[in-house]
Amino acid sequence: MNRAQTTEDLARRAEEIRNRAIEFRLEEAKEWGEEIERRGDIPDGLQPRLKELGFLGLTQPQWAGGEGLPLKLYFPILEEISRCHGSIRMMCHAFNSIWRTIGRGREEQQREWLPAIARGEKLVAFALTEPEAGTGIDLKTTATKENGRFVLRGRKHLITFANRADVFAVIAKTDSELGRYGLTAFLVPKGQPGMEIEEMPEMMGDRGCDHAVITFDECAVPENAVLGEVGQGFDVAVRGFLDQSRACIAQSAVGIAQESLERAVSHARRRKTFGKPIASRQAVQMRLAEMDISVQAGRLLCLDAAEKFDSGEDVAREAARAKAYAIQMVGEVTDGALSIFGGVGYISGSPVERLYRDARSLWFEEGTAEMQKMTIAERLLAEARRRERQNLR
Repeated sequence: MNRAQTTEDLARRAEEIRNRAIEFRLEEAKEWGEEIERRGDIPDGLQPRLKELGFLGLTQPQWAGGEGLPLKLYFPILEEISRCHGSIRMMCHAFNSIWRTIGRGREEQQREWLPAIARGEKLVAFALTEPEAGTGIDLKTTATKENGRFVLRGRKHLITFANRADVFAVIAKTDSELGRYGLTAFLVPKGQPGMEIEEMPEMMGDRGCDHAVITFDECAVPENAVLGEVGQGFDVAVRGFLDQSRACIAQSAVGIAQESLERAVSHARRRKTFGKPIASRQAVQMRLAEMDISVQAGRLLCLDAAEKFDSGEDVAREAARAKAYAIQMVGEVTDGALSIFGGVGYISGSPVERLYRDARSLWFEEGTAEMQKMTIAERLLAEARRRERQNLR
């Protein structure tokens, strides 16, 4: 089979899965979402159902049993899933993105964990963020080499699905003098002695999606727990995971915004004032048009990042662009939907109330808008310096 046929088959397969995601969204997702909201946690049957539908093994390599979808083909599926309850989206995102940290590890690490992740049986959590530091070279968690092993000391917080995860990709500082080259990634199985997990309070949105504080108190791991090489933690965290994940978060924002827009359009056509649907009012029409333009602009920025990632390019700036724009966009679109619904939209359980809450979690996943803009500015200035040096030659 030639490359063109392989690409066509992959595209057909992706479209089949997208149609399955649409069917799930229309026929099942509402009941799952209502149950999550009632319980405050994820029902035991949800993960097996998502596994059965094939939504947990979309991007993992085919050798591991995954679909091997490139981001360009994965994103339309993710958009449909993101229109469902936030915890459903979070679960699918966790399985389909965080495995990439292990993808930067040694072959034996990949062979041990990736097939089980692709089957939806094992979950890896990403432990980067700390309560008293940012998410970069100022990390306080350390890993000291002692007697042929590394001893982890420190705390992580806001770690998504920590209670569900089977293994953690932990970023720690191994050399405080080397900046980003002093960070190292470790693969730490749950239950490792010296590792304690403490559940955090419920979040405003994405109800049911647990977050936790992880404390490492003299937590010793063997040398072969290192993901990649010592000093490559920044590469594992950012190049291996965060860049593509930021684009995924942006695409998730597009899904929430699209669902909010469609619900706003439907309500505007039904809701009447002074004998006419409010959809006939020019002010409402202009608001809807602006929302539609914004959603499509976000979708195209995500597509740009996906295509470049799939071709092997560094997408730090493209992913940051997509996320910075999309999280602003989803805030404005969900605001617009709430405004069009009026007071009934503010009622708990309304068609847009949960969407409004879930959208806000995207502002913080993989970094705020300000962090994305810093990345964009750094790339712009670096390119300007390169051009200047070339012109001086």
